[in-house]
Amino acid sequence: MPFAPTNDLPPNPDVRIFFSGLMLIQPDANASTCEVFVNRSAPDHTLTIDVREKRTGGPDLIKMRHVGPLSFAESPLGFPNDPKIYGMVIKVDKSPKGVRSFDGTQPSPEGQPLSLAINLQGAQFHNGQAGRPDLLGGRPSILLNDAVFYAADLTDPRLTINLKRKNFTASADPILATLDPFASLLGANVYLEDGDQVLISWNPLGIREELKLEKPPLGVSYEIYVVNDPLYESDSIGVPPHDEFNEYYKILPAIPSNNQLRLEVLTNQPGAGAALHKGSTKTPCMSCILDP
Repeated sequence: MPFAPTNDLPPNPDVRIFFSGLMLIQPDANASTCEVFVNRSAPDHTLTIDVREKRTGGPDLIKMRHVGPLSFAESPLGFPNDPKIYGMVIKVDKSPKGVRSFDGTQPSPEGQPLSLAINLQGAQFHNGQAGRPDLLGGRPSILLNDAVFYAADLTDPRLTINLKRKNFTASADPILATLDPFASLLGANVYLEDGDQVLISWNPLGIREELKLEKPPLGVSYEIYVVNDPLYESDSIGVPPHDEFNEYYKILPAIPSNNQLRLEVLTNQPGAGAALHKGSTKTPCMSCILDP
């Protein structure tokens, strides 16, 4: 089952979660949870997670920071003897509403429809044949049980981004499609009921930790940044750009090499080369979804 659609993305959520870099987000069969597979097979990409308390008129208060691969922390049902597959769980405690996708019917200042994200299961890409991520390359993963997902930022419209077959290399090779601007940053908003809270659990240094984010008062909110990007990528012409789709295919074994795709990013318009607001500096380093 895909994300449950919703036309409502209200402003001023209690918690905003942002996803940037090499991650695949897949809802479960009932859209009650989703799993965020963190690509561990990509060289020079480092997972960082920040939890910040945002206060009107004041600096951010950093509540938690994680750098590097997650450790296995939680099992699917939470039973202590079951195999652990999640490295972090971000869950609404008492009244979770499942995972939804903003459809853009009612415009929102928070962001744009999730349909602007690259869906590797979509008809334009692998048409339901992408399969599930390789568990060795995509776990420990992150589990969410309540959020409205949306496109928080788009690739710069001054870029020309062509979709091609992976085995084609020359600029004259056939273009399958020239893509409209797509989501370079994914957002997920959480709206808490009175008395509820978000619980974040993970396992740093082999010890289970839990951070509680209670429903904040007026003027306070939380932001969680989940980033699997290069820590820094030089613009030097001596540093070749990396192929984001190729990194995804490392953990999507169901896609044979002759069906793999690539993105050709052209920056021949004035100012476009320096205009990638999110992700790596040479190519869009975007999180993708696997939505049936």
